[in-house]
Amino acid sequence: MERLNQSFGIGVIELNANPYQSKILFPAKFRNLDFKTIDKLCKINKEFEKFIEQTEKLMTAADRYYKSTEKELDEICDDYFANDTEVENYCKDNNIPS
Repeated sequence: MERLNQSFGIGVIELNANPYQSKILFPAKFRNLDFKTIDKLCKINKEFEKFIEQTEKLMTAADRYYKSTEKELDEICDDYFANDTEVENYCKDNNIPS
């Protein structure tokens, strides 16, 4: 993780069921995109390639196309919690201490 942070500026956060106990292990750093590495990753991982394509569409979409492009991206990305209640219920259902 430290190498990813130093090489690519990727931030790492240790999440806790109680968000106030979460902490930043390695803060993200701004870096220009390494398109050579992105291209390699796209060739290796088709899911990543699809993610990059959808992200590019979303970033360049006209306002009238934004919602449909956002919906496509949501279909390939992991779900996320909309609020604290969902986090608490997930932790309770999965026996994660909070």
